[in-house]
Order: sequence, then structure tokens, then C-alpha cells
Amino acid sequence: MDVVIRDLGKRLREFRHARRRTLEEVADDTGLTPGYLSQIETGEAVPSLSALAAIAASMGTDMTAFFPFNGGSGVRISRVGDPDRLRISPTSREEYVVLSARGPAAAMTALISRYERGDSVGPYSQFGERFALVLNGRVRFNVDGEERVAAPGEYLHFSSHPEQSTDVVSDEPAEILWLVAPPVV
Repeated sequence: MDVVIRDLGKRLREFRHARRRTLEEVADDTGLTPGYLSQIETGEAVPSLSALAAIAASMGTDMTAFFPFNGGSGVRISRVGDPDRLRISPTSREEYVVLSARGPAAAMTALISRYERGDSVGPYSQFGERFALVLNGRVRFNVDGEERVAAPGEYLHFSSHPEQSTDVVSDEPAEILWLVAPPVV
């Protein structure tokens, strides 16, 4: 199933209004500009998952509030060739394969992200912790000013509260297996 998040901007605006927050207040909390936040809310801009995590934290929720959930038992079995793909928009370069069960009882999110050569994600921060296993390509992780380059088979485990970013430094695309707690989708 290929899930494209529809009406994301509308949901973000509803959350912000329900919490009586201004664009400027959310911008101050997240490091994003009020103009960019407005573009996200009107569907003119597509945020990364890291930007969504920062926005969610600013509004006192987590990212699971922004993603559709179709119920289920909480047990997830994935079959080869039938991954649960998640994109923020139909034209988004960022694509995630969700491996874990989703829902209110989930304690973490397991997903595989694919980044093209030269892609950068961040800076961002969120509450919790992350585990990243590089599956393909070479990736530079910057966590709280400390840089580490990881190749296939190498991994990092870190608190996701300090500012962090991820950059593809190989000539080929990179894939990373992420375990994220608390859950993001």
C-alpha cells in the first residue's frame, strides 16, 4: 500500500488553531519560518518527517497525530513486495517503508528511508531516541555537533533530543533502517 498523506496542511492548521498557537510561536519553537509553516498549511510546501516532528513537539503532540490510522490488531506481518510505503506528497522525494505496526499502542516506529545522492535531512530534534542502521550507501550523521560517517552494516544509537542532521555522502543512494521511540508514524 502506498500512502500519501492527504490534507496534512489542513490537519496541521487545525491542530495549531485548537491549541491557540500562532505561526510565529510555532516558528520560534521549531526554527522554521512563519512563511514556510504557512506554505505547509496551504499545501504549497512539503515538509520532511523531521520538520513534522519539530512541529508536533511544538504543539504538544507527536507525529502519529498527523498520519492516517486504519486500525488493526497491532500485529504487523510484512510480505516481500508489499511494503507499507509512506510519502508526504505524490511528488515528494522522501519515501519511507513502514515496517512496524501503527496505532496508539505502538512504542516505537521501525522504517526504512531512502535518500538520493546529495540529499540532506535536518537539522531537527525531537524527544526520544533513535537507532540507525545503514543498509546501503554512506551517510554522515551530525548529532549535537559531533559528526560520524557510517557505511553499510554500521549503526548509531543516540538521543534524538539534541539537534541532528543526516547527509548522503556516497555517489549512490542510501538506505537506512530507523528504529524511533516514541513512534513517529
